[in-house]
Amino acid sequence: MTDEKKAALDNLKKVVKEELYKCIRCGECRTVCPVFRETPAERYTARGKMQIAEALAEGRLEFTEHVREALDNCLLCTGCAAQCGSEARADRVIMAARQAFAEELGLPAIKKAISFALTQGNAALGAEARVGALFQPLLFRGVPGDSGLYRRFAMPAVDERQYIPRLAAVPFRKRVKFAGKAEWPAVTFFTGCMTNYAMTEIGDSVVKVFNALEIAVRVPSEQGCCGMPMLISGDRAAVRKAAERNVRALAASGPEEPIIVVCASGGHMLRHGYHELFGDDPELGPLLEGIAARTMDVTEYLAARVGVERIAALVGEGPALAVTWHDPCHLRKAQKLTREPRAVLAAAARSPVREMAHPEACCGLGGTYCLTHMDLSKRIQTRKIEDAAASGADCIATACPGCIMQLRDGVRRGPRPDMQVKHVIQILAEAL
Repeated sequence: MTDEKKAALDNLKKVVKEELYKCIRCGECRTVCPVFRETPAERYTARGKMQIAEALAEGRLEFTEHVREALDNCLLCTGCAAQCGSEARADRVIMAARQAFAEELGLPAIKKAISFALTQGNAALGAEARVGALFQPLLFRGVPGDSGLYRRFAMPAVDERQYIPRLAAVPFRKRVKFAGKAEWPAVTFFTGCMTNYAMTEIGDSVVKVFNALEIAVRVPSEQGCCGMPMLISGDRAAVRKAAERNVRALAASGPEEPIIVVCASGGHMLRHGYHELFGDDPELGPLLEGIAARTMDVTEYLAARVGVERIAALVGEGPALAVTWHDPCHLRKAQKLTREPRAVLAAAARSPVREMAHPEACCGLGGTYCLTHMDLSKRIQTRKIEDAAASGADCIATACPGCIMQLRDGVRRGPRPDMQVKHVIQILAEAL
């Protein structure tokens, strides 16, 4: 057994020991699991997955692709952990088991390719994105009235139903380094991958809103992927690289300057994910604590540091927008933020939020889950879109670019294809 395999197995044993005893087998996790709702089998519940992980840790089950399938069929939405009265963290157990599988059997091809692409330096990844932006009109067809794409013809690993975000000709971090006046207070902007390479309009909206508030926006060019896609695949080494790179980039702006994020998953990684994985590292741990303490979701910053009253005054009078709200899993369940985004959204839309049924329900994206389990992902997506359409709103607002991609795809298939899907910061910027 290699050192890496032993370390992954030891970590699995440790996490199982810490979490499994909390589970009282009540089955409450089944009531909120989007996967179990579509495929009601015990192995797909949090309770079932923790028992599988225990058997792997104790050597009663072998590391096979059949066993891996049960652990991979999970969105890692953390709904089970949020629902559990005993505070059992099934998500920790599942991620530890996936890391052990990655060492035992290697990563599946598509996850290996994504991990490789996202762990390259910014220069290489930026060059690839620019080439992709150049050739994407030849390979993909545009979605009318939208910024997404679908394939034009058959190609490996891209299903005809897969919605692809349109790559920007110039990445956001390539053209924005610092926006505002030097004498203004400043925030450090952690963009995330989607805002940098595809949905650059979200980044532009951040700059417009914060500059209107006389707050400068600093954009460290050395930052990179938060590591969430690699984490959910089980590639711990790649997550470590992402953490080290981002800590260096974000620490450069000093210990006091707030770090704002527009991606729920990125915010979760900076605040919790890195620390859970590497918090006991004597060199990296203290730096991670500092980054976590400075990090705020953009809606959290606006609500707490600026104030909803000031935002409403800045927006002023104008036409109201009928909006509903989708809670990103890593914003509501992992960061416990629900009031702040709704308050900012209501001020930006000049209208109360029209709550959909089950706003907390996962949209079905789950990182690479939408690629590896497309049929299930689409079924979960359909439920979300039907709830949004029934709210009577004209626009679905959220705070995660990944959710935006999934929801835009679902809207095109749903009962209200005219509905818009936007980040809350875009709605605020457009209202100014």
